[in-house]
Amino acid sequence: MKKIVVIPGDGIGKEVMKAALTVLDALDLDFEYEFAEAGHECFQKHGDTIPEETIKLVKRADATLFGAVTTVPGEKSAIITLRRELDLFVNLRPVRSLPGVGGLYG
Repeated sequence: MKKIVVIPGDGIGKEVMKAALTVLDALDLDFEYEFAEAGHECFQKHGDTIPEETIKLVKRADATLFGAVTTVPGEKSAIITLRRELDLFVNLRPVRSLPGVGGLYG
């Protein structure tokens, strides 16, 4: 069983994450979800944009789904903090075209 930490985030992040989980569930694979907090709503609730508990959960997980978050002006960015903690340096979003599926540019 693979453990996936789900950080829904703020605003539309929650809606997108709900759809992403629906897709993953449809695959009927052996995933265990653990939910964590980060972002503006988290800051309002806990006074921190990404609590230490969230970072610990992510470090122990096999994968993390990170939804859209709002950065609080003057506070640390949740995603930048997480990237630094995990020694990640790039926001890579790999994509590929599928044969027979049209797109804007080809």
